[in-house]
Amino acid sequence: MNIVFRVDASLKIGAGHVMRCLTLANALKQQGAEVEFICREHEGNLIERIEQQDFQVYKLPQNTEIITEIDGSEREKLYGTQWLGSTQQQDAEHCKPILEKIQPDWLIVDHYAIDQTWQALLKENYKKIMVIDDLANRQYHCDILLDQTYGRKEEDYLGLVPKNCQMLLGPRYAILRPEFAEWRDYSLKRRANPELKKLLITMGGVDPDNMTGQVLEVLKSCDLPEGLEITVVMGETAPNIDVVEKKAKKIPYATQVKTNVNNMAELMANADLAIGAAGATTWERCCLGLPSILVVAAENQIKVFEELDSINAIESIWNIKDLLTEIEGIMLKSNKLSLISSSLTDGEGVYKAAENIYSSNSEKKSLLLKPVSEIDRDFIYGLQTKQIRKYFRNRTVPSLNDHINWYKKMLKSHSSQVFILMMEENKVGMLRVDNILNQVVEVSIIISSSFSGQGLAKKALSLIEKILLFKTLKAVIHRENIASKKVFKSFGFELEKQNGIFEEYLKNV
Repeated sequence: MNIVFRVDASLKIGAGHVMRCLTLANALKQQGAEVEFICREHEGNLIERIEQQDFQVYKLPQNTEIITEIDGSEREKLYGTQWLGSTQQQDAEHCKPILEKIQPDWLIVDHYAIDQTWQALLKENYKKIMVIDDLANRQYHCDILLDQTYGRKEEDYLGLVPKNCQMLLGPRYAILRPEFAEWRDYSLKRRANPELKKLLITMGGVDPDNMTGQVLEVLKSCDLPEGLEITVVMGETAPNIDVVEKKAKKIPYATQVKTNVNNMAELMANADLAIGAAGATTWERCCLGLPSILVVAAENQIKVFEELDSINAIESIWNIKDLLTEIEGIMLKSNKLSLISSSLTDGEGVYKAAENIYSSNSEKKSLLLKPVSEIDRDFIYGLQTKQIRKYFRNRTVPSLNDHINWYKKMLKSHSSQVFILMMEENKVGMLRVDNILNQVVEVSIIISSSFSGQGLAKKALSLIEKILLFKTLKAVIHRENIASKKVFKSFGFELEKQNGIFEEYLKNV
């Protein structure tokens, strides 16, 4: 199988697009594909880095002149139009002889400044096309669309992609290097008893606005633990490295600045807290359950930032100056931040994407955990029926007002979290965890009556078990709730003790 990537990096674009394409390219190469790249020679490109990984790169010349041929409608429609370095028509003309020579089975495009205009001009020169996107703001002629944004729905692309386009949506498809999945268990286990000893700062590979320097300036005034170690990671093309290194020497904590690192997963797994931009590395931090304070560094990061903030997966700041109040006491929230963020992606997205490219078939939909937000309040209330509540410690169905008050407290709580159980676009139940600050964590599940009898409770337990590593799971079950006892026993929970009409089951993870 021949595959060609069209992707760029530059001081304006950043490094994220190329880095995720490189990750996918290596996964496809391992499965026997012949992979090549087409990249423009922008200032700050990563062509040499791609070549170092043994991929051939066809280079498009940098256009040093101001692009005046782009008409007003295209300039207004496409975010980052100038990043292409030419009009779409010119870029297609440059790519055409390359694609005619290769005749790829798949053309994979990861570029905000390319849409159906470019794709239509080259449609005779590839068999199938995949688009990697984050914005849902333009039309595409593609066979597969991958958008790893949390909260992304098929309806966001209604009218933007062909009806038969295969949609790979959400952070479960986040394209992460294999080492993040490899370090995941280690990282989650060491967060059982959080303390702030190591702080990681990653504001993007390029960081043209020197947000890293701004963060270091604020940290000078923060009351942080003695002996704290700070690691700053920047890209090799970042223009402000020298400035950051000078600031790092003035911080009252041991601070080192690293560039061109090849062990980011290890650094994140051993960090206790991250301060970063809401870019591509967001999903790396989530995979490892690394508690994070995020800030928006670019317009295309706003949706990710707001979506993760809505489910309390991050601590959010719009202004770096606000870091001063957010960072002190952050570790009290650490367990919950880690639990929520790690539920979003397991680091296997690159393999899921590669499998879909090879099979070209929609994969079977599986059960997912979705951290609750304000919009889920009524669904949770709808599950509180008399039939369900008869096995609760409090059998009374709460009033709507009581439920609203409980829900507000739960969202703010550091020790409790509720997940919606999702099957495709359907909400099929809920999973609740309590006492997450302790070694013994209580788990309870409600499956909607419309979806009972499908083994969903057991699947939900399997999902939460993969996150709450190094913990003991507890289920408190009414002695007459035979179905629930059967589920937990079949999953390895053992009866620990009886307390009146309730039985307590435990399982060490």
